[in-house]
Amino acid sequence: MAVGKYLSLEEARNHGKLDRFAKENPSEGNRDRFLALLDAMSQGVLEEAETSKPDRRASSNETQTRRGT
Repeated sequence: MAVGKYLSLEEARNHGKLDRFAKENPSEGNRDRFLALLDAMSQGVLEEAETSKPDRRASSNETQTRRGT
C-alpha cells in the first residue's frame, strides 16, 4: 500500500482502514430513501409490485422434449 494514494476497497478491508476509505469516497445518497427501500425489500413489500406475474397458462404438462434425447 503506497503512501499518498487512494485505498482500494480490498486494501481497506485487508488492513482495517475502512474509515479512511469512507473519507476518500464520500457518499451522496439519501439515507432516508435507502433505509425505506431496505425495509421494503426485507419485508417483501416490493416483490409483487415489481416482478411480473407467472403465466398461469403454462404448466409442466405442456413442456415438450426434443426428439432424439
